[in-house]
Amino acid sequence: MKELDIRIIELLDDIYTSSKMILARLKNETLESFASDADNVIRDAVAYRFSIIGEASSVLLKKYPDFCEQHPEIPLHQARGMRNVLLHEYDGVDWEAVWDTSQEKIPQLLDSIAPYVSVNDEDKDDDTPTP
Repeated sequence: MKELDIRIIELLDDIYTSSKMILARLKNETLESFASDADNVIRDAVAYRFSIIGEASSVLLKKYPDFCEQHPEIPLHQARGMRNVLLHEYDGVDWEAVWDTSQEKIPQLLDSIAPYVSVNDEDKDDDTPTP
């Protein structure tokens, strides 16, 4: 692999860390418990981490378009889109869609960026850190 700009690696690491935190936070949850989070603690934590993923993706898309074009397997446009929905349509968020994204797309996102970040053996099986 060609050496990457340190800022690209930092942004990918931010995405990786926030993705792991989403999975860790939701590990013992169900769609029902997530959707009925009366005090919004769980949803707020997940939405915040999605916003970090989306913002880091946005920076990559704007400042490092060559990297993004060379790595279409990393769903940066979709991540930025999720951030936009959570922030701009905050009053009508479809939490079931957020749940589905966390369960289906976050593992795929992790797999797509793992080659570019320092992933140790504990990270492969461990869902920590938690938010």
